[in-house]
Order: sequence, then C-alpha cells, then structure tokens
Amino acid sequence: MNASNGGSRPAERRCGRCRFCQRDRDGTEQAIPGLAMLGSAFGASISDSRVCSQHDRLVSPNDSCSAFNGED
Repeated sequence: MNASNGGSRPAERRCGRCRFCQRDRDGTEQAIPGLAMLGSAFGASISDSRVCSQHDRLVSPNDSCSAFNGED
C-alpha cells in the first residue's frame, strides 16, 4: 500500500474510490474495538481514514495499492 505522493496513481484509483474501503463510520468503530470510547478524539484520531476490508487496516482516501477494485 502506498501513501499518496502527489500523482503516482491516477485519482480514480485511490482508496477512497475502491470497493474495499468501508465508508461507514459505524463499521470503522466496530472494526476497531474501543475506538468509540475516544469520543471527540475519534475525529482527530482517524479523520477521513477508513478500514480497508482487503488489507484489514486503516487507509486514507488518497492512498492507493495494487489491489484497487473500482466501485460498483
């Protein structure tokens, strides 16, 4: 997985547009036990990051990887 570096991959192939990116905040809270207990720190802790179901880790919308699979 690669962090965004200003254009190494086209914008349409970023994690934020991949079907593996779980966009539901509730799903993110369920995937990371104890995250909801952080309260207001939740927003500051993960910002726009979401769980990637392919890699089972947090990804930023501008990250990319070779497992990209476009949205339906």
